[in-house]
Amino acid sequence: MTQPAQPPVTMTPDSGARTRVPTVGRIRILESSVADRIAAGEVVERPASVVKELVENSLDAAATQIVIEVDGAGVDLIRISDNGMGIHPEDLPLALQRFATSKVSTADDLEAIRSFGFRGEALPSIAAVSLMEIASAVAQETVGRRVRLEGGAVAVDEPAGVAVGTVVTVRQLFFNTPARRKFLKSASREFALIVETVNRLAVAHPSVTFRLIHEGAEVARYPAGVDGDRVASVWGETAFGRALPFSVDTGEIQIRGWLGRPEAVRANRRQQYLYVNHRPISSRVLTGAVEQAYHQLVPVGKFPSFIVFLDVSPHRVDVNVHPRKLEVRFDDEHDVFAIVERTIRSVLRGAQLVRPVEAALPTSAPTAVAAGTLAIEAIAGPLDAVTPVTLPAAGRLPAMRLLGQLHGSYLLAEGADGLIVIDQHAAHERVLYERLLRSRARGAPSTQLQVTPIPVSLPADGFAVLTAHQGVLAQLGFDLEPFGDRTVLVRAVPHVASQGAPQQLLADLLAELAEGDRVSTPQAVLERLTITTACHSAIKAGDPLAREEMAALVHDLAQTEDPFTCFHGRPTLVTVPVAQVERWFLRR
Repeated sequence: MTQPAQPPVTMTPDSGARTRVPTVGRIRILESSVADRIAAGEVVERPASVVKELVENSLDAAATQIVIEVDGAGVDLIRISDNGMGIHPEDLPLALQRFATSKVSTADDLEAIRSFGFRGEALPSIAAVSLMEIASAVAQETVGRRVRLEGGAVAVDEPAGVAVGTVVTVRQLFFNTPARRKFLKSASREFALIVETVNRLAVAHPSVTFRLIHEGAEVARYPAGVDGDRVASVWGETAFGRALPFSVDTGEIQIRGWLGRPEAVRANRRQQYLYVNHRPISSRVLTGAVEQAYHQLVPVGKFPSFIVFLDVSPHRVDVNVHPRKLEVRFDDEHDVFAIVERTIRSVLRGAQLVRPVEAALPTSAPTAVAAGTLAIEAIAGPLDAVTPVTLPAAGRLPAMRLLGQLHGSYLLAEGADGLIVIDQHAAHERVLYERLLRSRARGAPSTQLQVTPIPVSLPADGFAVLTAHQGVLAQLGFDLEPFGDRTVLVRAVPHVASQGAPQQLLADLLAELAEGDRVSTPQAVLERLTITTACHSAIKAGDPLAREEMAALVHDLAQTEDPFTCFHGRPTLVTVPVAQVERWFLRR
């Protein structure tokens, strides 16, 4: 027989006796003021949430000019003014009630939302936790209307002579929910989030003029213009000028935007802008797809910058899965991931990604001399010159004239735009890695038989790891035969590793396999082993190269699909523009 739930046990402060104190009363309907505050918590997380909701309302109202004013990082004041179509005087009180909207009429409308609504609309939620005033007028009426609320309760409702459009003023945010204020970050961080919110909305709507005013001072102004002008204003002219614009119609999805070059990586994702049908969103699926396309082009722990717009049928995407409409859900997320990843990767692989290197301009003559001296000393070390050899443009690499090898580690070449410096180890890593991939794709790994099988003794744990993973090692090109107690005979190794020491390579691979918690799938295991094999077998820094070896390395690099980075995301080559060299010598 099921026993009824027991009330919790508590301790009395005086005697320490265990007593049962009921903490749950009878079920009842919450008062509307309490319910509204709970609902507000889903929508109004911080001042930036208010700015987002109100600016989106202005955009839905076809505004072409939007002014955002904030004081106290938005806690003291948020005022959004627009010149949109306004709210009819008779509708204004309705707009302040929960689940009131002009954007949805039937349940079917929820399946094809093209506006920034609908999740119940934000005005009632904002009003519940602030002192809010909304004034609006429409072109067809001679007078507008103003409503002032305190904690959601109407305090003033009167006719008002206001311009066509809407002005929403929010003061003392969270005045009646002080616990919420404790979770806000510093004023500078909260204002930074407001700026970020405005920037994301501004990028999606270049035909709208945005002004952001903080403490009475204008901190951002984005005049109406075209897409490129707006992105340049938000990202900065330099970053925009080096970004890769693209536009692709896959038939299922239209994808367009700007991709930051791999060298413009950041320590965070703050310059990653995603839009679905012009709605700024956060999506692990889409972010993962774009970042996967940058795989091996950026170092681990760094993040590319991008602005990506997806235009899809409204029936393929659900925009109502998040209270603040920050996330969306697709009908087939695997399909969308594959399309986006494939598209972005194609754009990156079709681009010229040689990294230019530029130092800051000197600020005075003495500094300029010092900077020039240091720069010249940096390239005047041990330089093994060779008879220059001209290499034509090939693959994605430009034409160049090989000059020599610096410090036994870098190849120096003259290009059309300046000096080209090639990291011989990183370049060879890329060459060997892609050779291994092609060999695996053929289903028959390229191997090098050992003239005399090499016996390798292993510790007990290493031998156990080898026994468990002998199949995956065979996929790389190893032919290993057990030979006595904890010993194997190495009969063949991957062809790319034929010049190295097979004992050390095998030890490195077994160490990778022993750390099985770092990878989750057989394919991931093979990828890690492929990287280790290429890294172990590549030319090392400090290895001297003959003229023919240098030319062969550049030729092989040009044949790869991704010649600009190794698999760690480090550059294989950079350029020093002639203009930079001229600045070293004070010629510019």
